[in-house]
Amino acid sequence: MTTNYLIYHPRRQKSEFDNLTVYRDNFGGNEDPYIWNRQFLHTYCHITQLPNESGQINFWVSGDTYPNFDKLYCDCVFVIDKKLFWANANRIKRNNPIVDNDQTYEHHYKWVNPPHNHHPFSRRRRYTLKAHPDNSFQPQYNNGELLDILPFLNDNGLTTDHLINAMTSKRGSRPYKLHNNLGNNLYDFLIKISSIKLKGQQLQDIHPKK
Repeated sequence: MTTNYLIYHPRRQKSEFDNLTVYRDNFGGNEDPYIWNRQFLHTYCHITQLPNESGQINFWVSGDTYPNFDKLYCDCVFVIDKKLFWANANRIKRNNPIVDNDQTYEHHYKWVNPPHNHHPFSRRRRYTLKAHPDNSFQPQYNNGELLDILPFLNDNGLTTDHLINAMTSKRGSRPYKLHNNLGNNLYDFLIKISSIKLKGQQLQDIHPKK
């Protein structure tokens, strides 16, 4: 049985594009997970702390405050489709077949190259996760607000205090393993309750710094 995870990261920035509200990572960094592509991308943040198997669901979440929180917003449901290993862990060229296009190279992949040298590896093999384009999405209510999944987790036996202690600390956050069928149930819940499901196909052409 595939194990699924909550991945806690800083609160997302909010941008408006005509009739779309998008919650996204800060521009000017690796924008991980990168949502501005038909297949969402994940290469850097917390990746060494996870098994990352095909079919695994990673729920990217953030709280209203840190390290304690009273709300836990899900801004990316990332269903892993492919795990693609790099030939060189700390270098990548635009013409590498892993690189999707100029936009993803500029805003996501190139951060391992000089002068950035982002998250260098000495022994590990680096890989990029590509999400299933149809099954991965940013869940929102019909008013464009992110969904708070904390009540669902509480109702399924995970107390707020337990999640705070398990996912946050003064030294940083860490992924949380969802046991048994809880990850699949959370996925079904988000599919059912989210009126808006933003997918990469909708987002790939509207990156404001493309």
